[in-house]
Amino acid sequence: MELKGKVAIVSGAAEGFGKAFAEVLLLKGCKVCLCDINAPLGQKTTGIFEQRFGKENAIFVTCDVTVAEQFADVFKKTKLEYGKIDIVVNNAGVANEKEWRQTIMVNLIGSMQGTELAVKYMSKENGGHGGVIINIGSATGFEPVFFMPAYAASKHGLIGFTRSWSVSKRNEANGLRFACLCPAFAETNLIRFTEGTTLSNSTAEALLKEIGVVKMSQVVESFMELLADESNNGAVLKLTLDDGAEYMYRDAR
Repeated sequence: MELKGKVAIVSGAAEGFGKAFAEVLLLKGCKVCLCDINAPLGQKTTGIFEQRFGKENAIFVTCDVTVAEQFADVFKKTKLEYGKIDIVVNNAGVANEKEWRQTIMVNLIGSMQGTELAVKYMSKENGGHGGVIINIGSATGFEPVFFMPAYAASKHGLIGFTRSWSVSKRNEANGLRFACLCPAFAETNLIRFTEGTTLSNSTAEALLKEIGVVKMSQVVESFMELLADESNNGAVLKLTLDDGAEYMYRDAR
């Protein structure tokens, strides 16, 4: 996929994965709308990108992805600012087992809303030019995780949701493709991944040592691979320290 001149929306873009995805898209010549519930940090991140890449190439919109009206406003403002939308990255996510309803709402329902909006704005039948929707899942979407079942459930669901959209002939005719990136624990979420669980710090450290931690650069590289390969509709790419990047599914079948 040729990225220069494309327009992207990245949710949860104030920090972590979302910030890294927005940065690499800007480096490749995209215009990017960053959205995040954390307005001060999101505005700070966007300000840094504006200085590096030009004010005309990055905008920020405050958004709680669980609030349909706010998420819809992100798409409206992006279309108004840049005239089109080519790439949507549903990245916003939380991991809090005590607030498990919020975990499901952000990780699964938020991504579902972002996908539906992407289909609406990017479909050729609606005047769009097609494009790609990448949902950010997790390696926990393939295995049972005893200490964070709600988080694992949200990521299991997101994989099934993404693959289900990809088999639609109507979406294919509208020039849309769907993919899911599923990294293991990474540098960005080490501090917060046990929030709301019963794990002690020592147990958490032991688990991290056993599972391993992938680098942000590895996650970005896998993200770019999903964007680049236009034949991978329905692809689910898992990334772990031991096995690296491996396709659990290459297409919708």
